[in-house]
Amino acid sequence: MWSIIGEEALPPDGSLFNVLLVFVLAYICGQLVSIIRLPPLLGMLAIGFTFGNVMDLNLNQSLSATLRSIALVIILLRAGLGLDPQVIKKLSGVCLRLSLIPCTVEAFTFAATSYLLIDLPFNWGVLLGFILSGVSSAIVIPNMIALQERCEGTDKGIPTLLMASASVDNVMAITGFGVCVGLVFDTGSSIVWSVFKGPVSVLIGVVIGTTFGLILWYIPDKYDSYKTSPDDSKLLRLSLLILFGMFLVFVSKSVGFDGTGPLGCLILAFITSLKWRGTPFYNPIREDLKFLWTIFEAFLFVLIGTEVKISDLQANSIGLAIVCLLIALFMRFIVSSIVVFGVQLNLKEKIFIAISWIPKATVQAAIGPIALDLARDRNDPQLQELAKFVLTIAVISIIITAPLGAIAMSLTANKCLKTEVRSQYEDLEDNCVIRQTMEERTEVRPLLNDTSNCIQTRSLKPS
Repeated sequence: MWSIIGEEALPPDGSLFNVLLVFVLAYICGQLVSIIRLPPLLGMLAIGFTFGNVMDLNLNQSLSATLRSIALVIILLRAGLGLDPQVIKKLSGVCLRLSLIPCTVEAFTFAATSYLLIDLPFNWGVLLGFILSGVSSAIVIPNMIALQERCEGTDKGIPTLLMASASVDNVMAITGFGVCVGLVFDTGSSIVWSVFKGPVSVLIGVVIGTTFGLILWYIPDKYDSYKTSPDDSKLLRLSLLILFGMFLVFVSKSVGFDGTGPLGCLILAFITSLKWRGTPFYNPIREDLKFLWTIFEAFLFVLIGTEVKISDLQANSIGLAIVCLLIALFMRFIVSSIVVFGVQLNLKEKIFIAISWIPKATVQAAIGPIALDLARDRNDPQLQELAKFVLTIAVISIIITAPLGAIAMSLTANKCLKTEVRSQYEDLEDNCVIRQTMEERTEVRPLLNDTSNCIQTRSLKPS
């Protein structure tokens, strides 16, 4: 490694060495935490937070950002391949409500309470509110994929609903933040463009993601056959899927459309899955992405942890700001449980959805420092003071909600959600399993769910 990269790979100050060091320790700590049945990301965040504050790590910011982006690509591709088209069609209205309404309510609740309690200017309060309102896809999506694998909540499409909604929620948060930045800092872009940039970003993400997904319907099939070379075919498809996903995320970020890439990546994998489902390479590709996630998961969360600096935590107004944050979270919790009407969810399932909408990490770590960078560019002490306060509260929101939300989801999933029975036999004609005993006949049919292996059982009276 040293012969290729040079001093960056050497201890103790080499940037690459430090990244690999915290990665190894984060992975080990994550595995130890999982032994006590807690999400591994808690141990990874703890290692990153500890090293970021105790040691003066020399981390290349560009390398760190790149690794975090690759990790997000992997988890979004996993999520997209796991989305069920029937559930998406049925729950599209609920998905939009869950994405847009809680995010907006939380942002304006924080703005109002911070204006009343700590005299924060309202425009800055809305800006900070939208920073705080983005749910962490990197925390929610892995938990939802785990639920799918255990068939928990899949009878009503809860994992698919939350995975699909999380990306749109992030787009809404980033859009609101972008509008507020334009108003607060007068970045030169018009207010009209600031308002319409969000919907345009969504449209571009959907169009490009769909286009790339349709390409993957046909291009590999013209050049290879999984029947004659299954390993090569799988590798080709997996490589193209990841390359397209990375193209969407990195190019969209470079041209200033940060919300386009993640949404497009999710759409890409979803459209691709419509053609790949039922093929011999579909499940192996999902397994390969799962393996890649176990590697990049540690990179993602340990590097987010290093972004949380104790030196950024200012004592002034912190207590009241935390109160404002908790009030906004409470409103988000209540609204999230209300907006999912119309899909016949019981109270426990609504509570679980609201709990899943608590954790914050990725959006806050990504856009939290932007206001401070802009304030420093303008060399305005007053703007810098406000921007440091914004970053401080963004950091606190990660510390409070990331472990709280992850633990709450882990502990409440099996209590709030129904676990479906897995099918062991299939009738090839109508996909129906018939179990007969001397006392009863039980018919087992797949419902509208997230995984093809999840079924629900209902008993029929003896004929």
